[in-house]
Amino acid sequence: MTRFVRFSFLPLLLSSAVTVGCGDSTTDDAGAGSQQGGGNTGGGDNGGGPSGGNGAGGGDDSACPSGSTLETSGVELNGTDEYISMGAAPELGLEQFTVEAWVRRDDIGQPAGTGVGGLQLVPIAGKGRGEDDGSNVDCNYAFGFFGDVLGADFEDMASGANHPITGTKAIPIGSWHHVAASYDGTTWRLYVDGELDASSAANATPRGDSIQHFGIGAAFDSAGTPAGRFNGAIDEVRVWDRARTDAEIADAMYDSIATAPNLVGRWALDEADAGAPDSVGTNPGTMTGGLFIHPAAPLDKGAPPEVSGAAPVDDVTVDGTSAELSIDVTDPENADSVVSFHVREIGEGNDFTLIVLPDTQYYTRVDDNHDFFYDQTQWIMDNKEAYNIVGVIHNGDIVDNGNIDSQWTVANQAMSTLEDPIGTFLDGMPYGVCAGNHDQSPNSATNSTEKFNIHFGVDRFTGRTYYGGHYADDNDENWVTFSAGGLDFVVVNLQYDTTPDAAVLEWARSIFLAHPEAFGILNTHYILGGGGNFGDQGAAIYEALKDVDNVQLMTCGHVAAESRRTDDFEGNVIHSMLADYQGRPDGGGGFLRIWEFSPANDEITVRSYSPTYDEWETDDNSEFTLPVELIGSGGDFAEKAVVDPAAGHVTATVDGLTAGRTYEWYATITDCAHTVETPIYRFKTAP
Repeated sequence: MTRFVRFSFLPLLLSSAVTVGCGDSTTDDAGAGSQQGGGNTGGGDNGGGPSGGNGAGGGDDSACPSGSTLETSGVELNGTDEYISMGAAPELGLEQFTVEAWVRRDDIGQPAGTGVGGLQLVPIAGKGRGEDDGSNVDCNYAFGFFGDVLGADFEDMASGANHPITGTKAIPIGSWHHVAASYDGTTWRLYVDGELDASSAANATPRGDSIQHFGIGAAFDSAGTPAGRFNGAIDEVRVWDRARTDAEIADAMYDSIATAPNLVGRWALDEADAGAPDSVGTNPGTMTGGLFIHPAAPLDKGAPPEVSGAAPVDDVTVDGTSAELSIDVTDPENADSVVSFHVREIGEGNDFTLIVLPDTQYYTRVDDNHDFFYDQTQWIMDNKEAYNIVGVIHNGDIVDNGNIDSQWTVANQAMSTLEDPIGTFLDGMPYGVCAGNHDQSPNSATNSTEKFNIHFGVDRFTGRTYYGGHYADDNDENWVTFSAGGLDFVVVNLQYDTTPDAAVLEWARSIFLAHPEAFGILNTHYILGGGGNFGDQGAAIYEALKDVDNVQLMTCGHVAAESRRTDDFEGNVIHSMLADYQGRPDGGGGFLRIWEFSPANDEITVRSYSPTYDEWETDDNSEFTLPVELIGSGGDFAEKAVVDPAAGHVTATVDGLTAGRTYEWYATITDCAHTVETPIYRFKTAP
């Protein structure tokens, strides 16, 4: 889950002559002293990443005295109703191809489907989308974002079958990246910033005679009707009639190319063109909305700096109250760079909490005490700030009999409490639910979830910012997102099913893989027995997910017990937990699980509490601590040093640290046109 190195253009962060330490203020006598020739020291940006303006500061010896040297422009699309369309464009109907572009994601955007067996992609550029199978209204090729990674697909000439591929590298929000997809007649390949990201054999022929329309920022059917929307900026879109080699893609990604052999479509998206002309073909784009912005992609300015040798990393402990941060910088054009070091302390103030609601079935019947359920959700909202609660997970068996409306009425009243807007949660407290066997009617009959979908179906969650989506046509399987201090969580919720379909498990797997930097949690009703053994569904889920790096926790109810287990598959650790109190007096007494996450310690402490009784249960099965990976979650970073100009081995000493604390840092390196951002690294100070 470590952030990968970003190659992009970001606003230049030029220094001011201020000395800053890691104390409480942005100017302090305990300073961050640069140890690289020409370096100044700078004051905190208080942001989660690089920020600042395109200033001229830094003096005559600055690597970038005039700020950015980029003169490019691109088109910004709002993700709602803006796109560029080229019509049917038969010249772009291809059986082998490369599609490439520079993109800057500003938000998630809206996906469009590529057909049965295909993908839901936020469109970058392509010719077609899902419409029909086995005719010339099949999708020729689609290229876009599947979650945070790249995805591509085509439908074949033989039957209209789909042949999708998804990438592995997350593309962050807010920075420019070069992306490409190629198909050589047998094999898909995806590229991020000139490097091969994924490949997959398809061994089929794309529907090159498709009459579906070509477009940028949306996907079109044969009538030219758009679907899906890209939210962000796009520059230098190119289509080739063959699969470019790895070297060709990497060597030309930083160049604008007006014409070349095998280049059959190219849209510079330059403001000077006042539109989207095709510089090599006869398929100009018609812009529906869109705003020209500049500077845009880092074109025609060579390659970015190369970075290596970062230190300190890997939770190394440093002595004293200062730390020397260092990287090695090499610029392909031998130009000087500006290096900015950003630091934050990770402490108790960065802790956050998720709440897990085990089986609530015995709080919903006519003669039950409904207050146990009502008290649970009210306690969550009342203690949101005290515990920094960022999300809620319900393990299923929301009701006892899925066919009785009055029980769903109680459940709806209880869960609706979470939906009241509060603070920054305009959609209420984010939460996810799964269907237990008692939510099904008949009991334990897979997919017999009519009442569940009436009350907790797609319509209830659609439009909520934390709702990710669902499998098939209902909410039996769904996923939601939480966020805490810059770290995203993805929770996939599966219905009770002791013989889960392979397609469902593959879908769950794909959601986690589409968000590789998110903390993954799998929630379903039945995973473990009372002795910590896997049930049939739990075993099947674990086998499907055990090699997915970002899945760290699985949670369930169903069995009236508390248990847990930890499994390690080739270094990928997954903790599975069962909590279900329904066999106790009062149907469980309103006990819930409190998951307290500590980013400073990379751990989760689990506690059990009843809001109605105001009682804690503290035996070893009810209160315990587990190791997890939480790097990337914390407060704002502050810029602590700027080295300008910088080259070679670049260091900065950060003073004013506190003994016995955890710190994270990263560096940004710019050569006036490109910016490289390192991963986030972590170190500790000795007690």
